Amino acid sequence: MDQLTERASHVLRTRFGHADFRDGQADVVRAVTSGRDVLAVLPTGAGKSICYQIPALLAPGPSLIISPLIALIQDQVSALQARGIRAASVTSASSNSDRRRAEEYLTGRGPSLVYAAPERLASSSFLGLARRSRLSLVVVDEAHCVSEWGHDFRPDYLGIGKFASLVGRPPVAAFTATATPATRLEIVQRLGLYRPAQILRSVDRPGLFWEVVQSQQETCAFEHVSRAVRYRGDGAALVYVQTRALTTAVAAALRRTGQQAEAYHAGLSAVRRAGVQARFLSAPRGVVVATCAFGMGIDHPSVRLVAHLGVPGALETYVQEAGRAGRDGRLARCLLVTGSRDLVLHRKRIRELQRSSRHAARSRLAAMLAYVREPYCRRAAISRWFGEPVPSCGGCDRCDAGGCRQ
Repeated sequence: MDQLTERASHVLRTRFGHADFRDGQADVVRAVTSGRDVLAVLPTGAGKSICYQIPALLAPGPSLIISPLIALIQDQVSALQARGIRAASVTSASSNSDRRRAEEYLTGRGPSLVYAAPERLASSSFLGLARRSRLSLVVVDEAHCVSEWGHDFRPDYLGIGKFASLVGRPPVAAFTATATPATRLEIVQRLGLYRPAQILRSVDRPGLFWEVVQSQQETCAFEHVSRAVRYRGDGAALVYVQTRALTTAVAAALRRTGQQAEAYHAGLSAVRRAGVQARFLSAPRGVVVATCAFGMGIDHPSVRLVAHLGVPGALETYVQEAGRAGRDGRLARCLLVTGSRDLVLHRKRIRELQRSSRHAARSRLAAMLAYVREPYCRRAAISRWFGEPVPSCGGCDRCDAGGCRQ
């Protein structure tokens, strides 16, 4: 074991209480700690936060972590502070004492972690503060948000590369759970990563069972989802739908069947969204019906079912959301129920895009539809889209029924 790995392992044991790194973590920690720019693509549940928290604790100065979710920032800062680690946040929800602590850490000496929402980077006062600090590292969490073709696109992410240059260009480490080769290239270019170490782990999750049901009637489609929620086993369930109105309607319908289901979408107040999220994370058998607004940073270990009522617009979107199942390593089910009206909604959304964006959106939708319709192994279809070797399956409805083609 080299000295760098030994120091990282010591921090892992003494500060975080873990005996060993998970697959891929040590490689990322070593690359980040050596001072290189890094792009790490690690599947959901792989422990991405450890991969930048340990290098931050081994750094001589403060590290800035850019994250798109205020709730996730608050959770991580609280967890780090409980371990006696110097951590603070600068978001719209931060108190004055939080901001003062963040300023103290950024302008002080020694390792610390300061979390910021991406819109903070456009603030002249925050830029001035960051320029006065000697940042050892800039971390970009959920780096796929830089992709203009993804559903999680955040325009503020486009300014991260320029921001890093203005504050002295410290090493930049970008993390995401899913990225096709094209998206990886986009992340590298838009963040201005210089010859980054790219550390990739397979998107394939052997513990997930992939299944598609095609239903032409809305009532039948709901029945498929309701039955799956009812018989999901001893864990939680996530149900994704395409519109805000459907979150309320489907959650109400599930409650009539005896499920404690709640709705979640971006139109709810911040307080209500935070409440739904907190109850879901604390309830072993919670059920949330949500739009794509729910999910990034959700660390519920025992989600036994992720069901989609309607086809997402891209396979990346689907894999990212479905991958929230089975983080504890046990078998979990990823069910997609599609109906005749799905395409109408997506074609409308594509027409509303700028002309330059429509081709990429159509390509992503075509890959999603191929996953749904073509007689191939579901797991193989996912791996091909992400440019990975095709795995042996046995974990999808095509293969389970026999006779599917890889």
